[in-house]
Amino acid sequence: MVELARRDLTTFWAALNVQGSPILVRDALLDFFPELIAAYGDAAALLAADFYDELRDVPASAARFTATLAAAPDSAQATAAARWGLGPLFTADPDPVQALLNLSGVAQRLVLQSGRDTISSAAFRDPVRTAYARVPTGPTTCKWCVMLASRGAIYANAKEAGEGNSYHGDCDCVPTPIRSKADYPEGHDVREFERLYAEGVGVGRDIPAET
Repeated sequence: MVELARRDLTTFWAALNVQGSPILVRDALLDFFPELIAAYGDAAALLAADFYDELRDVPASAARFTATLAAAPDSAQATAAARWGLGPLFTADPDPVQALLNLSGVAQRLVLQSGRDTISSAAFRDPVRTAYARVPTGPTTCKWCVMLASRGAIYANAKEAGEGNSYHGDCDCVPTPIRSKADYPEGHDVREFERLYAEGVGVGRDIPAET
């Protein structure tokens, strides 16, 4: 979903005169961006619900339950994120390349937000007590995400989740339902994340400076 959203964003951006009036670029982008996020956010939520239901390995006697889809980020949230992303166009030395990078990062975060919210909400509502772990999936993981991953499967309700349910731009972490150690994905080593966290390091990069 993310790559498709980024493809559509890049195609739309290429059709704009980003060297011209930044106000015209902003107005066009603010019309387009919320619709992009809504469309791909809904698709991400659907995939996440299927992911949760597939991983819900419980006895046949357990209460029946299916994940419900979280809503995509609303227009106000998408618009605010787009305005932030467009900031480099409104400087003394406009930087369209950085603006597109910003927009790509927030598009990734907002599209995945629907899927992540679907999984966390399902875990919180499941009649069979379920917690989720923060599982990094890419080649780079920042110090903040290492810290959250080191906690293991402790996120079982909104209060416990807290910052564990927040994600930055370009974050590749996936909230993954865990009921036993066997449920951790191959290669996910909580002790290794604890070691990295104790050393105060990430794997590859730190959190981007996003506001």
